[in-house]
Amino acid sequence: MNVGALFDLTAGYAASRRRSSRSSGPSAFAESLAAERESFSHRFIQSPAFSLRMGENILCSGGVGGANAQTYEAEFTDDSTDEDPVVRIRGKANSGTFDHTCHIRDIDPSNASYAELAALNRWLCRTGAYRTEFSSREGSVLPCGMDCGDVSKKRNFISGLQDFIASASNPHHYPKYGPETYAHARELLEAYRRFSRDA
Repeated sequence: MNVGALFDLTAGYAASRRRSSRSSGPSAFAESLAAERESFSHRFIQSPAFSLRMGENILCSGGVGGANAQTYEAEFTDDSTDEDPVVRIRGKANSGTFDHTCHIRDIDPSNASYAELAALNRWLCRTGAYRTEFSSREGSVLPCGMDCGDVSKKRNFISGLQDFIASASNPHHYPKYGPETYAHARELLEAYRRFSRDA
């Protein structure tokens, strides 16, 4: 499925970046989130270093291991709709705790944090706008081997993916990854480029 068709991005870039005006009355999406909150059906994955929450109103949650484990989660807000999905992104990064709200359609992969990119990735997967051809990479925000950095700091993931792909043909670059990893990187780059202001 074409991402442009899903979000009606065919009217030009400037128009596509604007959020649609709010519709009156509750949406089915907002009602399902309210029902999820009332059912207390959240599930947790816990370890000594972190705890991850899962549930219908949690778009994504994850962690990055290491000496100082980083965690993030994106939870739909009460005013989130199908047309304008809004998430509260919070967690613990190398630079400290973070907590902010953002509109999914405003996430720019050329200037986003890893936690924001993860939210965009999961939304695209959830809506069917992006499906990987590589079953072993299902749910991956970045290709295997590409460093996410501090999960709360903004960076240019478009140029990062381009550099990662270019490293495949650089004889001096190490480590080298298999062809599937670089193909997956190209697939992610194509999916994210549609949301980049630099594209």
